[in-house]
Amino acid sequence: MKFTVSLVAKSSARLGSLSEFTRIPEAVLETPLLLLHTRGAAVPHLSYDLMQMVSTENHILQMPLVTLVDHTKNVKAFGKGIAEFAGLKEYLNYVSVQDSGTTTPEGYHEKNSISLWTRGGRKLIDPQTYITCIEALKPDMFQAIVDGDTTSNSSVKRVRRSVDDTVKFAGICADLKEKSEVLKDTPMLACITGGYNIKERLRCITELKGLGVAGYVLEGFHTNGESATNLSWEDLEPVLTETLGSLPDNLPRAFHGPVTPIILLKLVSKGIDIFDATFPWLVAERAGALIFPNTLPKGKAPITETLPSVKSPALIAPNEKDGSLGNENNKDELVDRVFEINLKDKLYFNDTRPLVEDCSCYCCRKYSRSYVHHLSATSELQGPILLMMHNLHHYINFFRSIHLAIREDQLQALHSTLEQFVTSRRSGKLDD
Repeated sequence: MKFTVSLVAKSSARLGSLSEFTRIPEAVLETPLLLLHTRGAAVPHLSYDLMQMVSTENHILQMPLVTLVDHTKNVKAFGKGIAEFAGLKEYLNYVSVQDSGTTTPEGYHEKNSISLWTRGGRKLIDPQTYITCIEALKPDMFQAIVDGDTTSNSSVKRVRRSVDDTVKFAGICADLKEKSEVLKDTPMLACITGGYNIKERLRCITELKGLGVAGYVLEGFHTNGESATNLSWEDLEPVLTETLGSLPDNLPRAFHGPVTPIILLKLVSKGIDIFDATFPWLVAERAGALIFPNTLPKGKAPITETLPSVKSPALIAPNEKDGSLGNENNKDELVDRVFEINLKDKLYFNDTRPLVEDCSCYCCRKYSRSYVHHLSATSELQGPILLMMHNLHHYINFFRSIHLAIREDQLQALHSTLEQFVTSRRSGKLDD
């Protein structure tokens, strides 16, 4: 795999490309890159044909091992790797360790292994077992096994242990990869851990030097799922700046997890190259449709629709007596819906408009908010299918706009548009 940086903006945002993959050498993918999130080697809710209706472009599929580990024996017996096994051979694929869209339980640490939480329960995976699984899957690139179980609240001891284990695991994986006839030419991304401790992150980078990795994944800032959506930029930014400043410029940097569009733009502006599509999936799972502005502003086109106001989850206090969240409705309130509309809301019962005006996705061209509300309220299977088609289409277009914004030095304008949208929804007003 070859990574080329073609443009570095004033903000440090980078335009580049990934190319020269062994299995599909003609594929060239622009960065910042959106990995299509899969579960069990399939994009959630979408068949192959439906995925083609969303996008016919080249994409890399993110395949979390935690959703595949129970099937590696069957894939190995098949003998042609996960891409052909899943009927997706025209897509490149990248195997990550955990599912960044689903919260990973904290606190389950072993000396020489990590925990994968599968449908069948907890599985302990050591580096040798991990590489055996990767050999069976035969991905186009993969993430080294990692102890990323840290957050902003982790102790110094836990942070130090995560770095020690990550470095040890990476070294074993690199050694086994070189000895493997199947994987010796497969790109491996090493992981940078250390929580929010700058000193430990820099130690991790130093100790990983010399492994000949193809890129880096920034891990240990969250525990996946909603914890990534609720990241604090004030806590993240200084650690990220120091970390990225110590990484080589000629290798790609990945950041996994369903971060919000605003945090994603800030990560892009710092020089992150690879993200995943877990955010649009999480929104679809809760019957939401993405409606945030996903293109560069053209003049002063007014927003003509009044959307329901959305409170920040930080403003919703838990039960004063025991700190609990109360009933399920209160728990749902802790999910920040500022970038979406909730199609279970009765507000959309008679709304004949598309999810987003002028959206060209299949759902918006064929169906109304009222119909999708009915599907969501009655838990019909077609509901999440249509929402996933819309959300993924919306997010792919968002990344096209990011590429254009970097090229035209308009990334700040795109960020300001999003900030204005969020402020308007928080206040219950939409400014022209």
